Amino acid sequence: MSAPTSQLSVPHAVRLALAENGYRVVSDLEGATASDLAVELGVGIQQAEDVLKQVTGLAAGPSSQAAAPAHQSPARPQRASDLLHAGPGPVFSTLSGALDDLLAHYSPLHTDPHSRNLKGKGRVLGGAVVPGMVVEFSGPPGAGKSAVGLSMALSGALGGAEVLVIDTEGGVTPERISAAAASLLKSLTEPDKGVEDILQKIHVMRVATQVQMVAVLHTLDAWLEAHPVVKLLVIDTLSYHFRQPSMDLSARKRIMDLIKQAVGKAATVRGCAVVATCQMATKFLTADNKNANFETAARAVLMPALGEAWTTERTVQVALFRGRAGDDLRYAHASTTSATGRGNKDPPWASFDIDTSGLPCDIPPPPTDNDP
Repeated sequence: MSAPTSQLSVPHAVRLALAENGYRVVSDLEGATASDLAVELGVGIQQAEDVLKQVTGLAAGPSSQAAAPAHQSPARPQRASDLLHAGPGPVFSTLSGALDDLLAHYSPLHTDPHSRNLKGKGRVLGGAVVPGMVVEFSGPPGAGKSAVGLSMALSGALGGAEVLVIDTEGGVTPERISAAAASLLKSLTEPDKGVEDILQKIHVMRVATQVQMVAVLHTLDAWLEAHPVVKLLVIDTLSYHFRQPSMDLSARKRIMDLIKQAVGKAATVRGCAVVATCQMATKFLTADNKNANFETAARAVLMPALGEAWTTERTVQVALFRGRAGDDLRYAHASTTSATGRGNKDPPWASFDIDTSGLPCDIPPPPTDNDP
């Protein structure tokens, strides 16, 4: 009889993930690969390899388990001074402190000691998105989706990381990136980089058709493997080539599974932060919240065009929207399908704006009587 996976010496979160994905006994994991298991469990590739090594030991019996430690890589000590002075990994910012604070609710980073205020309309260079995170920004036209994606690409390049931008709508042009980079550099008191330095860090892939997009998703892992210095993937817009209402359910499911696998590998296997923007679609519902059509619907709601089929429970979903008539601000709310946020409570709503250079910024405080 196969041993239960509860006997594996793994963190509690990994044990729960195994059970949630149907891996109850060791034999359920036979034939699994480390990369696929890492995507499915939402863990790093090394953690997945460790799980499979233990599975091999349990399947082979007690004698092999006793000998297993001799074949494992020994723990390698590091000097305390090296650990203390090790540089932090890349952190990506929206350039809006309010949006960064909202994302920080779901980020492994509790604080960012390297954040700094920039000159201009409430612009902040801080950050909360780190490699391994997947964030979806959805909203109607004009909500600021592309601006947020571009700002994170610029903040990553400014910090020294390389970025891949997959542009499906043709909106992320070289001219737009260059102009936004110049504006960002003007915000710095003492910039140590030029526009060309930033542009050299950003790879742009223009995808014009659905066929090309499917091909990109199939080859994305190989491209990232060949470019290990890329630590941020921005897809603007992920839903653009998959919005056809005539697409049958089986084809849509295959597409969603392909997206889920490609994005999951980018985040867990290749160690990238993934930022995807999505358009909104109108969904008709009956009075008891069942699917309906135009004739039978009691109400209509806006929701991300791709739904949640491509996401995991750890995907941070941020809805962006404009205010009511007369309100020129933009608003955001973040959530996940599981309670992974700090304190398991919904974060407050965030408000932000887009400055004249097309980048997100904070809302300046109202003037006071003491202002000159």
